[in-house]
Amino acid sequence: MKRRRSIFYAAAVALAIAGSTGGRAAAGTDAGKTLASHELASNDGAKTRLSALRGDVVVVNFWATWCAPCRKELALFDGWNSEWNGRGARVVAISIDKDAHKAQRFAQDMKLSLTVFYDGPDGLARLLDLPSVPCTYLLDRDGNVVTIVRSSNAGELAALKTKAESMMAGRKTTPQAAGMGGSAPLLNHGDSR
Repeated sequence: MKRRRSIFYAAAVALAIAGSTGGRAAAGTDAGKTLASHELASNDGAKTRLSALRGDVVVVNFWATWCAPCRKELALFDGWNSEWNGRGARVVAISIDKDAHKAQRFAQDMKLSLTVFYDGPDGLARLLDLPSVPCTYLLDRDGNVVTIVRSSNAGELAALKTKAESMMAGRKTTPQAAGMGGSAPLLNHGDSR
């Protein structure tokens, strides 16, 4: 009986933590502002902000070299980025690795054509309180967070792509799907860091 209570208590604490973390990280307006204003370093060392991408639908993928599901996702996202070239949408990948050179080598080895930024574990990952990687944000043309996917689930990623393509075509998303009312929908929790 005592063991069951301990398991129940641990599960309740985990759910409470996941719920509170998800609420902070999912706040559409706040997360969008944080993403837009944070300075990022590109592969060539140039500094930029995601606000420079306003006008495009943007998929922002947080990844790390030590994350096995991230490897599969990066190849998928690179394909999306090529497919969307010149159509008003793009994918950017933000490495949260401590070693920018290791992440750079990894991206080069994968022959990624999408834009790769290096931000480390203490940048946006900390500011957004990312509980896991991979973690992917979908931003509308104004830089607002529409959806957050916290896994590498193929179905959830397909839904994200469909939503991005709908936004590219100019179709409006419903208020619930667009994260109106202070938070973007969370599709799942992936691998924890």
